[in-house]
Amino acid sequence: MPRPRSLVAALAVSLAFAGACSSGSGGAPASGASGSTSGASASTTLRIGLSAESGALDPHAFTGNFLLLDAIYEPLVTYGENGRLEPGLAESWTVAKDGKQVTFDLRDGVRFTDGAPVDAAAVKWNFDRWVGNERFSFFRASKVITAVEAPDPDTVVLKLSEPYEPLLQEMSIVRPVRLLSPKSVAADGRFQNAVGTGAWKLVSNTATGAVLERNDGYWGQKPRLKRLEFKVIPDSQARIDAMANGELDLAGGPYLAPITPVEARSLSGRDDVKLLTGAPDVSIMLGFNPKGPAGDKAVREAVIKSIDTASLAKALFLGQARPARRVFPPDVPDSGTDLRLGFDPAGAAGALDAAGYTLGGKTRVKDGKPLSLRLLIPAAPAEGQLDPRTMAAAIAAALGQVGIGVEITPVDAAAYYDERAEGRYDITFFETLGAPYDPSSSIVSLFTGDARAPLWATPATEDLVDKALFARDPASRATAYQALYDAVAADAGFVPLVYRPRLWAVRGEVRGFAVPATDVDLDLTGVTIG
Repeated sequence: MPRPRSLVAALAVSLAFAGACSSGSGGAPASGASGSTSGASASTTLRIGLSAESGALDPHAFTGNFLLLDAIYEPLVTYGENGRLEPGLAESWTVAKDGKQVTFDLRDGVRFTDGAPVDAAAVKWNFDRWVGNERFSFFRASKVITAVEAPDPDTVVLKLSEPYEPLLQEMSIVRPVRLLSPKSVAADGRFQNAVGTGAWKLVSNTATGAVLERNDGYWGQKPRLKRLEFKVIPDSQARIDAMANGELDLAGGPYLAPITPVEARSLSGRDDVKLLTGAPDVSIMLGFNPKGPAGDKAVREAVIKSIDTASLAKALFLGQARPARRVFPPDVPDSGTDLRLGFDPAGAAGALDAAGYTLGGKTRVKDGKPLSLRLLIPAAPAEGQLDPRTMAAAIAAALGQVGIGVEITPVDAAAYYDERAEGRYDITFFETLGAPYDPSSSIVSLFTGDARAPLWATPATEDLVDKALFARDPASRATAYQALYDAVAADAGFVPLVYRPRLWAVRGEVRGFAVPATDVDLDLTGVTIG
């Protein structure tokens, strides 16, 4: 069997392809980025790139842009640095000794921007829109909450079917827990207006962009800027050009205006643009379908040992990503310890030899059947993200070195999620959700049958997920999470690839911007220009 080459060398062609794919429209003008501030002073208006229109900004639906929703609407509990939970619209909360009741004390005097009070009745109205709704079944709080009570205007009580430790963290997410004014929906419940309590209020929202203005009646620290102009520029390279030309002040984040590692490299070293990176909070992983060739544990072990994740991070992400060693990045609460999953091509070959896969030419054969895996991928990259064809080529090159054939199967985005849910793959890519959803929401979507397409779901993982979610104390919870990770690793149930980089670009004259605590929030309170 030929000696495996370095993955970096094997990916030379793929990397060149990645650069070509990321070049976009070159010097094409940035659509919708004229540099105009609509008459507002440039020193009080921040121009922000947006990869697509923001959609209907209903916090109880799935269509609105996360970061605009975060600017307009607020939760009872906020998610701070390193997963620290802090008061939001609830100034305090109390968990009953049996863990089956949580009481929130609301802030005094807070109002929605239409003047409606943020009282217990308004909070209950919001919760009643999503609690128990099957659309939010991925979100365990929607199942665990059995009643929402408003005993007085300043107090909200959640009754739970059983103690649920992640509840408070789940109260910090964007959709569906943010509070919408009851006056902003029609009599039949249809969403009409984006009205919240946040530091910003919506002025306009069109296909070409959105405008937010400072909420001068905001209960907390008011922003120093007066206006935010979100400009829709669909082409990734055109957004980079707009940053370089001074037509945008801010871009980045996976849900706002993503920046690829290649584009980040093109901005590095400039005096007029600062490139900022944040601690990663999302893992990219390779998952297996157990109903096919990958149902053989020896095949899964060989795949795991064939992939040099350190070289993958260096070659494809230009050093911006970090090789993954866990289900979640280390900064995610209860992420556990590094798993013993190392690059070992000789061990991969040995596992296949022992399982009866013999090398016949380039591809191994067992019982007359070649060992080939169908790698299902989206045909096109998500805006601003690494082209999945490039990652797929990297995986195919690595597996080919140990005699595993790979059939790369690109399908359009809509078909991709359907085919993944139907199990029409042998291997495919998965991602964790990121903060503030992790780890609780991701372990449900990755390791239980509640998800359409879990990463690795067995009766054992289902049981361990429940133990992790319903543990009553930090030590028991940490133990349960680690047991879950260890069980999946013992099954050779996935390949942790890289922790996705968090990249932002900001013009040099912008002061006070820091990479947000999560990819779904955008705190611009202390930002100034000039």
